[in-house]
Amino acid sequence: MKLRQAFVFKLKTNKKIESKLIEFAGYNRFVWNKALALIKERLLQREIEKIIAKRLCRFVSLARFPSYEEMANMLTLWKRSEEFNFLKNAPSQTLQQTLKDLYKAIYESFNPNNDLKFPNFRKKGKSTDSFRYPQGFKLSGNRMFLPKIGWVRFFKSREIVGKIKNITVKRKADGWYISIVTEQKSDKKHIPNNPVGIDVGVRKSITLSNGVFFSLPNFDKHISRIIKLERQLDGKQHPRYKNDPTAFSNNYRKYQKRLAKAHLKVKNTRYDFLHKITTAIAKRHNLVVVEDLKIKNITKSAKGTIENPGRNVRAKAALNKKILSQGWGIFYSLLAYKLVKNGGKLIKVVPHYTSQTCPICGCITRNNRKSQAVFKCERCGYENNADLVASFNLLVKAIGKENPFKTLPQGLREVKPVEYAWHTLKQEPAGNRKGLLLPV
Repeated sequence: MKLRQAFVFKLKTNKKIESKLIEFAGYNRFVWNKALALIKERLLQREIEKIIAKRLCRFVSLARFPSYEEMANMLTLWKRSEEFNFLKNAPSQTLQQTLKDLYKAIYESFNPNNDLKFPNFRKKGKSTDSFRYPQGFKLSGNRMFLPKIGWVRFFKSREIVGKIKNITVKRKADGWYISIVTEQKSDKKHIPNNPVGIDVGVRKSITLSNGVFFSLPNFDKHISRIIKLERQLDGKQHPRYKNDPTAFSNNYRKYQKRLAKAHLKVKNTRYDFLHKITTAIAKRHNLVVVEDLKIKNITKSAKGTIENPGRNVRAKAALNKKILSQGWGIFYSLLAYKLVKNGGKLIKVVPHYTSQTCPICGCITRNNRKSQAVFKCERCGYENNADLVASFNLLVKAIGKENPFKTLPQGLREVKPVEYAWHTLKQEPAGNRKGLLLPV
């Protein structure tokens, strides 16, 4: 089995290199917008509105806009023309790769099996500056050769493993980064051992069926700073409405960068936490069962329509914000590829009634869930943490009705990712019900 992995490093740039990177990103953005505009011209205007507004991509014929080969030939003509000959300054392969990415996005939007939208135009200052080299690059230690730029150093924080397939240069709030995608063979075979079920939530971010739970770091300090910066940013000079001739002030640009860095800090902290948890779980378990959640449906707005307005809109909006801040989708994707890399397997199970089913007698009723945190069976009186019961039922659903543990853990214990990855969690005295754990 071939596995692909990305290694992300920050580039060591100067003003000359940064100006080149900004210039190349602008060329690729221009090609994306120019090609997309020509494609839309070949489609009927009414059908474009259906594509974007009503998401009816599958009803529009793909043959009505030019193929990738035609667009690649047009790219050559653009380079030869007097109006667009500035494209000669950019690496040819990055421009061709941009066209490939555009067509891939269009074809995926026409696929009825996914929810991806038709691609939009990229605007300077709002869309992410990036471009990709499919080949032509060279790697030597902590230096990377980028065509038409030269050798650029980067902060090499880890060894690069596998054959390099492509590299992507991307701009973030605190500088330029390079993502190196490698491919390697994995000969590890999946051997079911030490299975575990995982329930995700808001109060307890990740709960395992062996009595362990992890909590996401507290972002209150960062959120307060973001709110303060947003208020300060709104007070700076900038256009207040569409077609407002007011220019963006230098202070606005300055606070805009500060706000972007504050958001990036939260993002990096979340990613770091999820990476540590998924690495710890992938090391200790090679069969993991999770909920098959439709996060997009769960976090839908409760506003409703004019004819049928929603209820508790603010409360639902706050809940949606908390759910999205947990990063469930990122957690699942990170866990999936790390399990495959270690010879493990991820199973997704429909979570219907998992928090209402008694693991002892099998009684299913909503009255078993006494509160958000407490589960108490009406039939047999079994009582435990609701998240723990849900994670256990997920595991039983995936591997069968047989109880994989000798006894079900009673209560939960919070553990740090590093502790869970490297230390053996021993069973505590039987009298301590709140911290009772099984060996894992």
